[in-house]
Order: sequence, then C-alpha cells, then structure tokens
Amino acid sequence: MKDLIITDTNVFIDLIKAGAMEYFMQLDYRILTTGFVVNEINHPEQKATLERCLTPERVEIIEFSGEEMMNILRFRTRRNLKRLTDKSVLFLAVQRKCPLLSGDGDLRKEAQDNGLTVFGSLWVITQLVEQAICTPQTAIILLKRLERCNPRLPKKKMEELIISLEGSVVGSEQN
Repeated sequence: MKDLIITDTNVFIDLIKAGAMEYFMQLDYRILTTGFVVNEINHPEQKATLERCLTPERVEIIEFSGEEMMNILRFRTRRNLKRLTDKSVLFLAVQRKCPLLSGDGDLRKEAQDNGLTVFGSLWVITQLVEQAICTPQTAIILLKRLERCNPRLPKKKMEELIISLEGSVVGSEQN
C-alpha cells in the first residue's frame, strides 16, 4: 500500500502555476486533501487543471461528517489558524498520522508541534526526480517557474536545489 500524504491549497497552487501538477499526480503516494482545499481554488484556469487531475485513482478528497466538523472546530492549536481549510488538513494529517504538504508557515509549525513530518513544493520537485518521473533538466525548469510564481519560497534552498540538479545534468552528460 502506498504511503499517505495530505496536501494543502498552496502546494496545489504552486504546482499548477509551475506546470507540475500532472507530474505530481504520478508520485508513488496516496494523495489526500479535503473538500475545503478543493473549494479554495477559484481561479478558472487553476480550477480546470485541478479538476482534470483530481480523479479518484489519483487523489482522495475527504469530506467531513457533522461530528468530524465539530471535532475540527474544537481542535486546539497553539497558533491561531484562521482558515478552516488549514485546520481541516492538520486535523486529517494528525488523524491519519501522515505527512502534510504545505507552504503555510503557521500551519507547518503547528503540524511539526503535533509530531508530523511536513514537506513543501520544493520537496515535491525533488521527489519527481528521485522517483524518475521527470529529468533533472525538467525539474530545473519547474523550479524556475516556481521561483517566478511564488517568491515566498525559500530562495536559498531553491538555489541549492537548482545547483544540485545542474550537477546531475552535467554528470549524466559526461557518462
């Protein structure tokens, strides 16, 4: 059985804007998200890309019962998570005891405080190369697109990743 991973809105948006969503769907993970996440993506082109990619074989969209909603609303956090979407993915990740994909700083810290592993958009790109879903050259292109569409991503980590991938490209060309 594939490992679970819960995805937040901002990672989906990053991947859609970078043109990496189709690649992401090929990762060897069982991807879960919540209906709140899906409903948060309103830009028509982004929504169309998301709807095309979110097939039951690829992603499980979790809708909560009334009782679960009450539990989410009562779920205590150290930080003031303002959006129900954030609390819903955190609640789901804690409940399922699986990693969370998010770029939201407060949500990431809260997840870590709850003992969860947290990854972001850069990790996804790394996984695409590690799982041989895309080449290092393609990953570099995706990273440069990410850099343009989301200037809040950690610039130093992104530069280091690009340099590392460029080394992979040079190494493979010499063989």
